[in-house]
Amino acid sequence: MTQFTHAKLFRQSCLAAAVSMLAVPSVYALEHLSDETLSTTTGEGVALTLENFKMVFQGANDRSTASSYASGVVDPGKNDTGFIRIIPTGENYEQLGQRAYDKIYKAAYVDAYQQGRVTGYNGVYDSTLISSKATYVSQNTTRVTNETNTTYSAEYRGRIVQSYLESATMKAYYDQRYADYKNGTIISGLANDGTTSKTLTAGQDNKSKEYALANTYEMIELLYGNNSTGNLPTDSKFYKDYVSGKITRSNVIDKTKDTQLAAKALETLNQLASDYAKLEAQKASDSALATVKKNAEITAKQIASTATVSSLRTKADVFIYGLALSNSKDKNGKSSLATRYTDQGFNWGTADNPWLFHAGNQDVEQFSKGNTGNVGYLAIEAPLKKIGVDDAANTIKLGLWMDIFSRQLNSSNAVDPITGAPKSGLDKDYRLRTQVVANGLSLNGSQVRIFQTLKSTNTNYNQTLGLASLIRINTNDHAETLSINDSDLDARGIRISTAARSDLDDGTAATPAMDRSAAPIFNEKEGLYLYSPNINLVLGNMYQPFIVGSEGRNIILEVTRIPNVPSIYSKIYTYYTDIPGNSTGTSGLTVADFKGSTCNVYTCGTEIKGNSTDATASYQGRNATHSSIAIGTVEKLPNNLLNAKSTAEATGIVFKDINGQSTNLGSVAIDGVLIQHLKIKTTGL
Repeated sequence: MTQFTHAKLFRQSCLAAAVSMLAVPSVYALEHLSDETLSTTTGEGVALTLENFKMVFQGANDRSTASSYASGVVDPGKNDTGFIRIIPTGENYEQLGQRAYDKIYKAAYVDAYQQGRVTGYNGVYDSTLISSKATYVSQNTTRVTNETNTTYSAEYRGRIVQSYLESATMKAYYDQRYADYKNGTIISGLANDGTTSKTLTAGQDNKSKEYALANTYEMIELLYGNNSTGNLPTDSKFYKDYVSGKITRSNVIDKTKDTQLAAKALETLNQLASDYAKLEAQKASDSALATVKKNAEITAKQIASTATVSSLRTKADVFIYGLALSNSKDKNGKSSLATRYTDQGFNWGTADNPWLFHAGNQDVEQFSKGNTGNVGYLAIEAPLKKIGVDDAANTIKLGLWMDIFSRQLNSSNAVDPITGAPKSGLDKDYRLRTQVVANGLSLNGSQVRIFQTLKSTNTNYNQTLGLASLIRINTNDHAETLSINDSDLDARGIRISTAARSDLDDGTAATPAMDRSAAPIFNEKEGLYLYSPNINLVLGNMYQPFIVGSEGRNIILEVTRIPNVPSIYSKIYTYYTDIPGNSTGTSGLTVADFKGSTCNVYTCGTEIKGNSTDATASYQGRNATHSSIAIGTVEKLPNNLLNAKSTAEATGIVFKDINGQSTNLGSVAIDGVLIQHLKIKTTGL
């Protein structure tokens, strides 16, 4: 056993602390606080108001004491070169090489294929068709003629003889001969007319017909057939009445037959030759096309084998310059969409109606029947939007301009350590330069809730990041009176433009971040104008979350599908009583159970009181489930419906050229939009 024989000394302060800890009752270092306790501790949340706020991103200048707008310089916007740089990572570089090969291969194949068709395919079918037909005719004329004669000679001659048999002349001959035989030829004999004479007793009808018909055929041959040069007595009554001076004897029958056989043989030969030629032409055409394709594949493979991904423009680079927030009106009280910044501040929110950051919870049902739970959330809420006209809230001007580039994969990634800008790799020919100016903006009534979704059998929905967002961007509370002739259209609107004031005002470098040069000066008039836009978008709610998830390396943004569960969809859908035959069906719901509604500039769900003791509500709600977009002269109809006016003075969407010449496309209203299901998935990340 080991023992220590010397004493250890303790400081008196440590000893006193130890004794006091042993003497006090039990305590917890961390104690759980309920939501109710937290509420009484922190109030409704963290409030924020902006007073005389303004900002503009300008280039770094250690010697300046104010922005160029406050210094009275000419074209102060040239200093709006402070920037935010966004570089999307984009490509899956493991697949990029194959995609580059495929892209170059496809282009090379198309070029080689088109060239091959011109030189080795076009005309093959037609030339082969002509030559094959001629060859077939020369090789098969005798055979086809002989086969035609053998097959059709008797038939064609018989038809010609039959036509003479049915002629009036030969019918008269038959009738005379029949009568002679019927009267008998034993005693009186039979007149010699060049045909065979038969002996017959009188009254034999059948034999009379047989002999008369045989003599008629003989007479046809004597007059028109192969016996036309034979002896034909001229003293018979038939000859005198029907032949003399009327019929010229010749072998018309065989001549006509030969002509018809020749035509039939030619027709048959041409048909057989055409069929044969088509088959040969198709074979030659298919063979030529196969050769063209094979050669194109060989050529494309040779070219694609040298492909490199380095020259592909698969990278993006985004510069957002001069981001500015200020009052819509300048120091003279004027509003303009020609400038991005006024150097005048604005107030946003009050002590009674501030910006608010707070926590909360709500009992909800999500995704399937009975899948309920108490969901906690963090909320960011803009000041509430007042009921009725509130022009004082529409005071914000937003301005910015952007350079967006498409860059080659092998472009330099070297960065200026002072500015964060690239040193090279940007090309004007692959740049989109644009300016955005907005006047009279109000985001009042907007809200975003962030929470964890409930459990779900869908892995993308299961306990992931969920959002319930209401984005309200309004500019005009009484847009129904807007006219193209109004002098203050610029006070409430959004302008998107691209044209510079002149070539000299378009900057020197690909983008100012590279050489710290001046910002461009945009044309004061050109652009797309959206006058008095009122945009109220519902993207997800507590019952139908807007989720942010992932599948592998790909990001998913999805407004989840509304399930066929009455207790869920009744919180989202609107029941339209004015639709004939509308019915709640077998869900067991009543009209009052449907809580959905449309958010627009006039109303946005259940109205809110400023204080619980107030007799009437002061603010618009934030629980609407349907979106609306109105641009220009739009009026409100009964049942909270919007209508875009179509009068001659109505306006909303306007295009202007660099000289200010405008094209008025009128107003737009997109009303009652419900997103049943929306999914956006990135690929190739």
